[in-house]
Formats: sequence, C-alpha cells, structure tokens
Amino acid sequence: MREVHPLKLHLILFGIAFWSVAKNIQNKVVKNYLVISAYGMVLLFTANQPVGLTLIPYPPFGLATISFVGLSAYLVFIGIYSASLSVALDSKLRSVIRKTTFDEAKFLKDIGSSEMERVIEKRVHVMMTRTQDDFKMETGIEPSLTDSEAKEYLLEVLDEIKDKRKSSNNHYQMR
Repeated sequence: MREVHPLKLHLILFGIAFWSVAKNIQNKVVKNYLVISAYGMVLLFTANQPVGLTLIPYPPFGLATISFVGLSAYLVFIGIYSASLSVALDSKLRSVIRKTTFDEAKFLKDIGSSEMERVIEKRVHVMMTRTQDDFKMETGIEPSLTDSEAKEYLLEVLDEIKDKRKSSNNHYQMR
C-alpha cells in the first residue's frame, strides 16, 4: 500500500473544516458556498491521490481522476470567492443602512420619534433593496443579509441615534 503524502491529507482536512464551519453557520447563502468549497477540497484530494495510476496505461483510472482536478479547483475557487463576496456585500449593506439612517435622522430630527422611525425605515428599506439589486446585477452573488437582519440592524442604529441625542441634550443642559 502506498503512503499518502501529508500535503494531500491536508486537503481532505480542509474539506472537513469547511463542512464543520458550514454546519455552524445559520445563513443559508454563505453555508451553501462553504459546502461547495468543501466538495471541491475533497474532490481535489481524491483527484490528486492516484499519481502512480497515471503512469499505468491500462486501465485508465489515472486519467479519469486527473480530469477532475480542474472541476475541483473551480469548485474551491467559486465557493471561497462567493462566500467572501457575499459577506463583503453584507458589510457594504450595513454601511448603507447606517449612513442612510444617520442622514435621514439629521433631516427629520424635528418630526416626532415614532413617525421619524417609520419614515427612516421606509427610506432605508428602499435604499437597501436598490443596493442589493445593484450588487446582484454587478456580481451575480446574492447578499446573505436578510430583511429581518437588516431591520434589526436598523433598530440598533436608531437606538444609537437616540442615545447620542440624549447625551448631547444632557451635555447642553449641564452648561
């Protein structure tokens, strides 16, 4: 029996690592991209194993396994690239939500609190949807930030704005 090269063994361990990380992620989009990478890693491991078989002309087992190297490398690349791009797009969406919320809060600071929150929420939702569509058209990758997560983040930013207003009001009252 042939000894397995330690570098090749790492490929299967990376595949298992991708699977275990994907199992613990709640977001379906990123989870699917990591599973694609895991399949690519395991396929790359199996495609690199029969180096000795490629030297034997018949049966052509080596040729069949080596032909999977391109596919497995593609799966690894696409999975990692798409997962990282999806997470980066989520970060960009969060910054758009934050910027739009602060801009709208400055603009609408004289309106009542609940009405201001409703107006801001509506405008941020429109801006976020437009930004998500633009990202999807540019990259072909769907952002993993859901509407409920965006709304939750919006509420966090609104609470932060309220806290800043309270602290600035207290600061002016103390003077």
